[in-house]
Amino acid sequence: MTGTLIAALLAAGIGLGLLTVGRGLRRRPVQLVDAVATLHRRPRPSVATLVREPDDELTRFQRHLARPGLRLLEGLGLADRGLLEERLRILDKSLERHAYEKLFAGLVGLLLPLALGLILGLNGTPVSPLLLLLVTFGLAVGGFFYPDLPLAERVADRQRAFRHALSTYLDLVSIILAGGGGTESALTGAAAAGDGWVFAEIRATLRRGELTGRTPWDMFEELGERYGIEELQELASSISLAGGHGARVRQSLVAKSEALRAKQTAEIESMAESNTEKMIVPVSIMVLGLMVFIGRGAIDAIGGTTPATDPQTPIDGP
Repeated sequence: MTGTLIAALLAAGIGLGLLTVGRGLRRRPVQLVDAVATLHRRPRPSVATLVREPDDELTRFQRHLARPGLRLLEGLGLADRGLLEERLRILDKSLERHAYEKLFAGLVGLLLPLALGLILGLNGTPVSPLLLLLVTFGLAVGGFFYPDLPLAERVADRQRAFRHALSTYLDLVSIILAGGGGTESALTGAAAAGDGWVFAEIRATLRRGELTGRTPWDMFEELGERYGIEELQELASSISLAGGHGARVRQSLVAKSEALRAKQTAEIESMAESNTEKMIVPVSIMVLGLMVFIGRGAIDAIGGTTPATDPQTPIDGP
């Protein structure tokens, strides 16, 4: 009876897995509204797409593995594709690579318990088929969804790093403007003076603006929209006002830099307070354990009996 029940559970699990995979791999018609919205979310084509090589180019094997991963993502519909594409765009990561990582992690989680169970079976160690099925299913599902877990944190860290570098960039622009430089020359010179991926993005953005004949503030607005940096979009509005109406761009840049620095200071203080609060629980547990350890020794010393020494007992001498 037990063997029949285990066989039935195995058959039901395999059938459910095949049904889920088949549903995910099946092509589904795309609504016209969704297709138009997807086209609207895509960034406008620029010279960078023709000149710059992709940062996460896949091999042939990875590309073949990514295709069913993309179909599985679209078929299951378990994640908001618009939000996922926005996060991946901030991380400079393609949806194809993300789908490959998800499917690869799921396959590893699927095959690893089966291989371990096969090895144990060949060595004569009894393995419960039901337990093996549950572990295999859990690791496969966990491996498939694992690449999605650190995305939000990585996006927040990347945006934070962008804001830190942006405040430094604005300081450099203000210094060049104070020395008598023009607006566009100050923007280009400050971008050329810094290192790191943020300054590289700013340099590439300004270069694309020169090649396409667009103004730097338009390019900055596009860059801010791409990385989700509202401060950069506000900077683009300030520079646009200065270029069109002759406003005092240096004062606006200094004010924006000070506002960014104040916001960063507040975020750092908030993170420090949050980390301090997180340390309360482990420190309390450590102190409680130390008190139990010392208190137990003290209780044993107080409650224990020690042999008393009789003062009239002679002490043997040499």
